[in-house]
Amino acid sequence: MKKARYKAVVIVIIILFLAAVFVYFRPLRMSDLVNDEQEILLTQISMGVQNGEPYMDSESYNDLTKEQEQSIINLFQQYTYRRTLSTFLISDGTLSETGDQLIDIFMYEGSELVCSVIVSNTGSISVNDRPYVLENPSRFIEELLQIVE
Repeated sequence: MKKARYKAVVIVIIILFLAAVFVYFRPLRMSDLVNDEQEILLTQISMGVQNGEPYMDSESYNDLTKEQEQSIINLFQQYTYRRTLSTFLISDGTLSETGDQLIDIFMYEGSELVCSVIVSNTGSISVNDRPYVLENPSRFIEELLQIVE
């Protein structure tokens, strides 16, 4: 009798653990990060080595039209991101791999920063200073730049 009860408790604990893991690692919608009430500011950063010399170029997009902002919101609706173990363990927003291209996206309501997203072409992203993973980051960056350029 006690053995059967012990097995049942162990099975319930395993099921609860698996459910928690499933919920924790589920895809999160990027569209939850932005809304049409917010002002969106972007900075593109490209870096690398050319002729043996390191370089870093940046371009800011701070005067987006309402149509561009709406297109960015629509783009966010097409993408999801996921938590990683680093999301749980690291809270400083450090990207594990920066790659050679970064996009900094800042959402403001009035003068208050309500959300920041940093996307690396390697798939690492930081959302409000927490590390996550984005699938197809190069395509996301390319589509985003097509909207703002």
